[in-house]
Amino acid sequence: MGAVLGVFSLASWVPCLCGGASCLLCSCCPNSKNSTVTRLIYAFILFLGTIVCCIMFHEGMETQLKKIPGFCDEGLKTKVADTIMDKDCDVLVRYKAVYRINFALAVFFFAFFLLMLKVKTSKDPRAAIHNGFWFFKIAAIVGIMVGSFYIPGGHFTTAWFFIGMVGAAFFILIQLVLLVDFAHSWNESWVNRMEEGNPRCWYAALLSVTSMFYILSIISVVLLYTYYTKPDGCTENKFFISFNLILCIVVSIMSIHPKIQDGRPRRAVDNEREGVQYNYSIFHLMLCSASLYIMMTLTNWYSPDANFQTMTSKWPAVWVKISSSWVCLLLYVWTLVAPLVLTGRDFS
Repeated sequence: MGAVLGVFSLASWVPCLCGGASCLLCSCCPNSKNSTVTRLIYAFILFLGTIVCCIMFHEGMETQLKKIPGFCDEGLKTKVADTIMDKDCDVLVRYKAVYRINFALAVFFFAFFLLMLKVKTSKDPRAAIHNGFWFFKIAAIVGIMVGSFYIPGGHFTTAWFFIGMVGAAFFILIQLVLLVDFAHSWNESWVNRMEEGNPRCWYAALLSVTSMFYILSIISVVLLYTYYTKPDGCTENKFFISFNLILCIVVSIMSIHPKIQDGRPRRAVDNEREGVQYNYSIFHLMLCSASLYIMMTLTNWYSPDANFQTMTSKWPAVWVKISSSWVCLLLYVWTLVAPLVLTGRDFS
């Protein structure tokens, strides 16, 4: 707990350095007028939470965590070589600690998601809360984090595991949508410049970058076959690598099909909307889901109530990555065929 208090006590002073005045306990930290600075501060809070989670994986932390009343009272039963052994939280206590740290972050960001609903302008009183009062925010996070370590396990652990899976899956889906959108935006930007400016230069740049990514993909596939397969085994690995390679080839062929190219819309440049520069509520929702994704990633997508043999398996994390690649390809294919299927809709 000293690590939690120490790191976040230091964090309470960092936002003050971003403002234009000194930080006083009575007046809290100065408001961050710059929206970029505000977002960086929230991201830094999430980053500090991740650092604290990593500290929990340090050797010897189990001894300190077992001193917390109620944290390990129920004990943990792990099955190793068909022998039931009481590990006294030595095996899974780190995962339980990570769950509670990210519980505090997720609760904080979700509360701000609800608080910032329908904030349309920076003149809204709630915008001042979003951009200021950093001392109280840090104090609230530390308070929730410390208090979460005294929450009994059992039903809490099970429920939070499923909430973490849903939140992390939502975060992955959003990132995949943004990735596909970024790829389309990048391509359209360079194609427009090629049509409006020096066509040879931009065509060469577009062809070079495309070729580079295909070469990197081929090298990655070769490395996957080299390090994760064997001639006489690893059937699952061979299947997934080959299957994903085939899917990528099929999608690549689809993307250059004449009908797909003819039906591809061009995006119009929208004017900046008045009011806030970004949606405060959605921003906090993304940070909430990001904290859940970090929690599930650090714990290898396992519940702290799982047995030791299951904990040593890496297949849940593998399935998450495989399914993410399939969803990403599916999203990209939909962006290609949607203009042909939904002909009455404007995709520009």
